[in-house]
Amino acid sequence: MWSIEAAARAARSPATLVIIELLYLAWKTRGTTFPVANLRLRQRGASKEIKRRVLRDLERGGVILVERRPRKAPVITLIGL
Repeated sequence: MWSIEAAARAARSPATLVIIELLYLAWKTRGTTFPVANLRLRQRGASKEIKRRVLRDLERGGVILVERRPRKAPVITLIGL
């Protein structure tokens, strides 16, 4: 997993980092529904704007569902990954 993350960084692809984080969180929680906080993504080089854009694009593509909550991390449900 970490070699994939290193490759995404080398390719300067923060969107890929967001997708990797989604897959990691699904594995870690052993489920398909989980919150996605900004801190871990920011530590890996993906801003909250990148996160917002990627989540929007994945939702439009029918890959995830996003429950947006005011002042809290969005809750993601994987439906197509």
